[in-house]
Amino acid sequence: MSSRLRYILIGFGILAVALVIFFLLLNPMRADISELETQKQDEEAKIGQLTVQLKTYENLRDAGKRNQGRILELAKMMPDRSEIPSLIIQVQYLADQAGIDVIQITPGQPLGSENIAYQTMTFSLTFTGTFYDVVDFMDRAENMVGGPGRLLTVKNVSLAPQIVAGASSTRSPELSVSMSLLAFVLPTP
Repeated sequence: MSSRLRYILIGFGILAVALVIFFLLLNPMRADISELETQKQDEEAKIGQLTVQLKTYENLRDAGKRNQGRILELAKMMPDRSEIPSLIIQVQYLADQAGIDVIQITPGQPLGSENIAYQTMTFSLTFTGTFYDVVDFMDRAENMVGGPGRLLTVKNVSLAPQIVAGASSTRSPELSVSMSLLAFVLPTP
């Protein structure tokens, strides 16, 4: 046998071994690879859906935290109990800020009806101050809710000049004021 024929036979042998390896080992692996590619694409699609769902849940969680904070603010505005001592302190603080001398604060009982979802509580106040101090106090009382604080409404106001002997005419006259404030309470079920 010549060396040329030997090289040709070795070449065919190597080619035959390569074909056997290809058809017996690599071709079935190609089917597995394509199946794995399909699984990979399915899993990537699931990951995309879960990512969108995760974003939705994160947004809901953030909205829940904001809503929980808002609920706490609303609970301060309209508590489920009258919390009279706290409210008296808040009203006294408003009066101090407005420059008013509060003489008397008289809380009333919570009143409500079956047609409304809240109760009102009337506070009667008697104090002295100038007209501008009274206006400042009323503004602070009605805007206290923005603090956040209690939701208050001025129901009625009665003003009378307070006559003080030897008072200076350059200063605003002192007024005796009677005022009713409404505070709102959520009734307990």
